[in-house]
Amino acid sequence: MRNKIYIGGDFIKDCIAIKLTNNSTEILVLNKSSVKIDIINIFNINIGLNQLTSINAKKEYISMVNEKLSEYKNIKEIFFAAQNEDVIIREYHELPRIRKRDLDGYVNFEIVKDMPVNVDQYIVKYRVLNLEKSTMDLQVILFPKYIEKLCSDIAKSLNIKRKYLNMNFDIVQKLIDRNKIHLKCNDCIIMENTKEILIMNLIKNKKIYTSNVIDKDENLDYVLSCIEKDMHIFYCGEEDNFINKIKENSFKVDKLEFSLKVNDLCTQKIVDKDINKYMINIGVVV
Repeated sequence: MRNKIYIGGDFIKDCIAIKLTNNSTEILVLNKSSVKIDIINIFNINIGLNQLTSINAKKEYISMVNEKLSEYKNIKEIFFAAQNEDVIIREYHELPRIRKRDLDGYVNFEIVKDMPVNVDQYIVKYRVLNLEKSTMDLQVILFPKYIEKLCSDIAKSLNIKRKYLNMNFDIVQKLIDRNKIHLKCNDCIIMENTKEILIMNLIKNKKIYTSNVIDKDENLDYVLSCIEKDMHIFYCGEEDNFINKIKENSFKVDKLEFSLKVNDLCTQKIVDKDINKYMINIGVVV
């Protein structure tokens, strides 16, 4: 069992990365350093957020996660990624510029209070997308507390105190900012294609302005109507008929390329397809 090793001055440690979706859970055990990431093991559970509607269901699910990770009890760091239709993301353009120290109050008392939801059920976050002399573009995110509670319960059951929770689009933005994703243009669309949903991120000047979660079931026409014909599309995740149908409609579609060295220790080789398929799980630890 490896944990906290120093090799040539390079700090190396093992960690767990869990991606939660509505109907499944992807668990990667990773070994990360400043130069590469090794995939030590991969676990998939066919249970997700939609099935965890009762206390007993949550207990059984957490017990299942513990069983999968029984060989990795000494790991001290865990990362979570989640984004579904319950995550609310809103963009506000050309707002009057607000001083940084006043932004918290402005978001909570001028913007969030008017949203038609029970704000007490959410964690409120925001980011400034663009700043001009007298105006600003603002992104406000409401993240459900029930997902945060589930992640905390999983970490507690594993006795891991160092835990981190990210939204999928946050991870994509981090990879863009750190030049780990090769984008051939500043304005484009990045699609995270899972089995059930599509997360469509609209990029402007290398910033994610909108991130929409779309149910793939019978929604291809809607997705196509949302995309401008001259917009370059990059995708990660599943390479399925949904992506092929988008390609067939004369859109410029390419698989995302990464500046990440990832070794799959199960196959003893570097595999680009694993980087693309598990981009969120891997990207969360970068």
